[in-house]
Amino acid sequence: MQITQRFKLAGLLFIISLVSLPIQAKVFTVGETIMIGFPANNIKDDAYIIGVVKKLTKEGDYQISVRDFVEGHDYGLSCQPIDTSQAANSNSASSNGWEMWQDTKNLYSKQLEFIVPAKKAMKLSTGQLMFIERYNIYITYSRWKSNPLVMSIDRIISAQQSAKAEGVEQINPAFELAKLDRLSYYDSVTGRPYQPFESIKPLTTLLDKVLVMLEENPRLKKYWTAQARDGKGIEDDMEIYFLVDAIDKVVKDVRSTLDEGGLEDANKKDLKKLKQQLRDLVRPF
Repeated sequence: MQITQRFKLAGLLFIISLVSLPIQAKVFTVGETIMIGFPANNIKDDAYIIGVVKKLTKEGDYQISVRDFVEGHDYGLSCQPIDTSQAANSNSASSNGWEMWQDTKNLYSKQLEFIVPAKKAMKLSTGQLMFIERYNIYITYSRWKSNPLVMSIDRIISAQQSAKAEGVEQINPAFELAKLDRLSYYDSVTGRPYQPFESIKPLTTLLDKVLVMLEENPRLKKYWTAQARDGKGIEDDMEIYFLVDAIDKVVKDVRSTLDEGGLEDANKKDLKKLKQQLRDLVRPF
């Protein structure tokens, strides 16, 4: 083998070895303010803790004093309480710590600190930006659900781009339905609301998309058609969660459009198709 080829091979193996190395989590120091993130698949239930590092445990986790947190989230499975008056130098929770922490949704307790998992810890500025971006994505989705008069397709596209950047692109199939929904009720150029009869044709396109999604995704169909929806099962999958929710809105809006009247000028063939699509989308119970 020629020398140049050997150098190339050695360089390639070195690059591969770098790529294969595990990414080490950042180690935070005592006195540093950090964020411990608890992102939720439905985004609206995202939670976090902001705290000051008091100690690094021998397991590599952090003992922190809490500065701020999202109220209402149950931290019982992720946090370990430390009664600092009884166990200031201990890495394990004393019975007094658990006794002082009766409400696992409240982290403000006198002389109580918490051990939190290192894998959920992140730099404060990084965590704040991440959760703000996730919240903005959810706000766009929830605004679509509230049917605002002023909401452009560009805003939904921007939210989709943000979702991809933040690693929550599983919400984007629901945003695809949101775009078709907006195009069914508002002129994409002027933003003018359509008359009910003008919406019929684009709504058939929207429901075609819904029916194809249900046919091609058995898990989505299972959860959307279920009589008693398994909240945990749905919320374990971000894509399914938002698609079920989005399809509910779409179907409800179409039914409301048909109930409004003023459809005398609608294309009869399109109107007939839309009514049949709605019959196909009746949940079986």
